[in-house]
Amino acid sequence: MEHESLTLEQDKNLIEKILDDVNMRYIILFLYIIRNDLFKDLSDDGLIESYERVLNLDEIYKDNIEKFWDDEFISVAVDLGLFKNIRTMREFKQKEGDFIIKLGDETITIEEDTISVPDDVLFLMINKKFKKISRRDFNQALIRLKSVMCETSNVIHSFIHEIGEHDYTLANDLYYILDQFGNIYLAIKMELTIEGLHDRLKEIRSKVEECIKIFDPVLLTKPSQKKIKKAFNENKDVIKFLKDEGIQLSDKFDSEKIDKSNKTYIKWRESLLTLLKAYHKLDELEDKIIKDIKSYYSGKKRKYSYLKFIEKISFNEDGIIDKIQQDLIKIREELIQINEEISKFSKKDIQLLNLDYERLRILSSDN
Repeated sequence: MEHESLTLEQDKNLIEKILDDVNMRYIILFLYIIRNDLFKDLSDDGLIESYERVLNLDEIYKDNIEKFWDDEFISVAVDLGLFKNIRTMREFKQKEGDFIIKLGDETITIEEDTISVPDDVLFLMINKKFKKISRRDFNQALIRLKSVMCETSNVIHSFIHEIGEHDYTLANDLYYILDQFGNIYLAIKMELTIEGLHDRLKEIRSKVEECIKIFDPVLLTKPSQKKIKKAFNENKDVIKFLKDEGIQLSDKFDSEKIDKSNKTYIKWRESLLTLLKAYHKLDELEDKIIKDIKSYYSGKKRKYSYLKFIEKISFNEDGIIDKIQQDLIKIREELIQINEEISKFSKKDIQLLNLDYERLRILSSDN
């Protein structure tokens, strides 16, 4: 007999495939968090009543929010981005009681035990946390999730339901399947912590790249970086090794006629090597983030499906939370050290240093 509802026994593989797609994953998980962590699966009538009382107000002040909603509800609402003019709980607490809270022209509503989330509201919640999700990909994922072909029968499963033209709710059968796997909110927060550190690394590397480009953009090409990595690993003179390996550097690296004890030359060379070492170290740290941490839930060589990742994080299986946190702490400490080392460099300072160095080269050639 064909089954109509999603079941873990028959549809686990299908659910895993859907959750492993980042665009569809967050639509499902955020709808789950709204229902489970914000509205407690509609099990608390008082909570629902207090939410609706606030929605019915002409003007919503901070005092109204604190009067009708408890701290946990406010915290989750702020974290999800329900308030349009408040970004963090710290910011919320700093506001005066008469500060007007804005929920937007559209917001989450509850009718007949159904939580309806406007597509614009849902996208902004997801995009607040995961900037890589585009509106186009989000829209396409919404369409696909409304009708997914079952892998074991001819049934079409609805992972989400559209209410009206632009509102969505999570399918009940999927909600109760996900509920078996643990704390989805915790898994999302762990992922955000990992992604946040990765983003910070990219910011630091971008600054290093800008400075290295001033010396010579060739140094950032893949062939050059491969040789630079080898030179550092084998404790070789980087510039000499690049030349010996046939990397075509600009004329400024022809320094035979320059007095090597000159302060400008020493500073120029040391600055370049410091930046190249930082770039090399950042590559190693990013490799560790991708292969040792993010591979738990993403990438071609991921260790677990996202469904399994939720389960392992929820119950700290095999000490996964401890391992991730320890790795993140070590990487963060190394990022702080690298950032301190390169903080003495600015784009303007490097430009001036290169001008001084070019002047030194010209004078040395004339002599």
